Order: sequence, then C-alpha cells, then structure tokens
Amino acid sequence: MIFLTSTLHELGEIDLDVDAEFGTSEAPNDFEFATSLRGIEEPGAFYIPGTEIGGLIDYDRTKSDQDVITFKGFLWRGLLAKNIIMPPTGNDYMIVTGEANSVIASLLTNVMGNLFTVSSEDSGLTISNYQFPLYINLLDGIEGMLESFGYRLKITAQKIASNQPIQILIEATEATVISGTYNEDNGIPLTYEVNRMGINHLICGGSGELQNREIVHLYINDQGEISQTQYYFGLDERQEFFDYPNAESTQDLIDYGTERLKELASYKKLSIKAPEEQPLEIGDIVRGLFPDGSVIQSPVVSKIYKISNGLLQTECKVKGEE
Repeated sequence: MIFLTSTLHELGEIDLDVDAEFGTSEAPNDFEFATSLRGIEEPGAFYIPGTEIGGLIDYDRTKSDQDVITFKGFLWRGLLAKNIIMPPTGNDYMIVTGEANSVIASLLTNVMGNLFTVSSEDSGLTISNYQFPLYINLLDGIEGMLESFGYRLKITAQKIASNQPIQILIEATEATVISGTYNEDNGIPLTYEVNRMGINHLICGGSGELQNREIVHLYINDQGEISQTQYYFGLDERQEFFDYPNAESTQDLIDYGTERLKELASYKKLSIKAPEEQPLEIGDIVRGLFPDGSVIQSPVVSKIYKISNGLLQTECKVKGEE
C-alpha cells in the first residue's frame, strides 16, 4: 500500500493490515486503518497500484499517549456516491446519448476537481437517450446505466510517470457472465426464496386534491414487466396506493411509481455464495439453478480486500448474499 499527498503524488510504501469493501451502493465504500507515522509525511490519500483500492483520507485521530494515528475516508466509488447527477438548466431530466466512456466523461466534468480520468478508448457501447432518475448519485447512476446494457464500471488506480500524480482511471467494460451454472452439486451454497405476496397493481396518486388528483394505475405481469395494462384479476389481484403529491409531471409519477412497484412486487430470488475459484469483478454475473430447473442471474455487488502480514486476500459477494 502506498501513501499519497493530497495532490495524489506518492509519499512512500507502508505495510499495514487493511480491510476494505467496495462495490455498488450496497457496499460501505469506505475504509479505516491505523498506523504510526514515524518517518513519513502525513498522507492525504492512499492506494494499491493496479487495483481499485484507494481513497481520500478525510478523517484522522491521534492519541497523545500513543504513537498511532487512525485514518478514515471514502474509497473511489464512495466518492462518486457523494455527488449528484443534476438535470441541465431548463430540463426536467438528465438524458444522455453517445459512446459510454464519452458519456461518463461528460458526467464527471468538473466533478471533484477532475480527480478521475475517463478512458478515451471506445468501449464498444453506444447509449441512446438514456434517462437518469432524478437526483441520483453518480455511482448509482453510472452503474445503473451500464448494467442496463450488460456493462459494468471499472476503476483502476495506477502510476503513470515519476514525479506525477497517480491516475484514477474509469472506464465502461462489458460484464462477464461466468460460464457454468451453480447449485449444490458444485459445492456452492444456495438460498431459494419465492415470494408470492407482492403487489401487482399500484395506484399512484400525484398532484391535485380529491377528484382533481392525478391518478395513474400501474400493473406488473408474470414476467416482471410493468405497464398500464392490467394482467392479474380477481383473487390474484393485489393493490396498494402510492402517495406522491410532489410529482412534477405524469411521467415523473410513472417513473417513481414504477420503481415503487418493483420494490413491492412478488419475486423469485436465489442467493449464491460467490465461487472462490472464479476471478470476479463488480458487475460480473453469476448464475444459479433453482430446483424447478429455472436459472437466475445475480451480479457481484461487492469485493473485499484483506491485507494481513503483507498477504492479499480477496472475497466477493453477489446480490442477496448475507
């Protein structure tokens, strides 16, 4: 691990025991470690070259009777999560079109003093009229956009030249669907969960009062598709009211209602313990097999780096894994 100045120039290497977990917004994306600072300038950041592990040091605590200082801060992904995607002036939403890396570069313009460098390489992904949810943070926004196209966010911190600040490179890359399907026969623990108690008809209330209030009905079918066409009737129908009086438009009401219905709907979920033998990255897809023969895919949502006595160990978690 290498300490950095606040301008991201290398200070020196130091051996520490570190636990850091990063990933989607489900992961903490922060760090804490303690060390002695004898013989080294107080750092403003740290990183492990060639990996995503690193971040800005935003907090330190020193005890006067001990030669130890404790550092805390956000990892690179955590810093992205602390910035909001704002609609351009005069527009209701942020809508983007273009090559994925170019789109990401436009979103990061003037963010955090240009801390991040976005790859100029063609990612192979062209985005057309993608609309971000209102006031979503950069991490969730970029990851959600890329995930919808089968891509993932990759971050690598690296030294480019001596006497120069390190580079924190961001790029869009295609997510890997891990070959093979896992079940107990592979020695991979699985948890099966089928919930049929969900809502399938959401009545969305927008602006207005009483009979003048805007009402939109949203329905979900057996494939998880949401529309304004009813699918379940009679004994199978489950209703709930969604109160959103601050909706700025009908589309705004539909967008937020859709997200709410996804949260309330019935689901079939398979929790998979990430296979240790596979080199996995955030956003890669692991597949598991239900007893009825159906297959469900779960993305990798966090990665844990553990450094102890100079040895690096990694562990991954997929969505739904406890």
